[in-house]
Amino acid sequence: MNKDVLISIKGLHFDVSDDPEDLEVFQSGQYYIRGNMHYLIYDEPVEGTDYTTKNMIKFNSTSMTLTKKGVINTSMLFEVAKKNITNYATPFGTLVIGIDTHSIDINTPEDELRLDISYSLDINYEHLSDCNITIIAKNAGDLDI
Repeated sequence: MNKDVLISIKGLHFDVSDDPEDLEVFQSGQYYIRGNMHYLIYDEPVEGTDYTTKNMIKFNSTSMTLTKKGVINTSMLFEVAKKNITNYATPFGTLVIGIDTHSIDINTPEDELRLDISYSLDINYEHLSDCNITIIAKNAGDLDI
C-alpha cells in the first residue's frame, strides 16, 4: 500500500435506547509501518468551525491509540480485555472517557488495511454505549471504499 491513503472510519454505536447510530467519515491521510506498529495520520475538520484536529492512529493486534491534537485533545488507549480511562478535552470542557475494549482485528488484503474494534464507552463514569468501529485505508487512487 502507498503512503498516501484514503481513510474510511465507520462507527456503529448502540446506546441505552437500542437504536443504533451509524456514522461514516472519509479523510485523506498517510499510512506507514514502524516495527510492529501501523500508523494512520490525518486531519479532521471540526464541525461548525474553520479548525482542524490532527489525528494519529497507532495500532497492532492487541492495542490501538488514537491521539488527537488541536481543538480537541486526547490520547485514547484501546487494549483488548482492559479498561482504560482518559481525558477528552474540548473547547466546552473536559470529559472523562472510559474504554473497555473487547476485540481488535486487523486484516490486510492486497492494497488495503482494515481495522475492526469492538468496545464499550463510558463518559464521566457512566456507560454510554457499546461501539464497533471499522477503519479502512486504501491507496489514495482507489476510491471504491
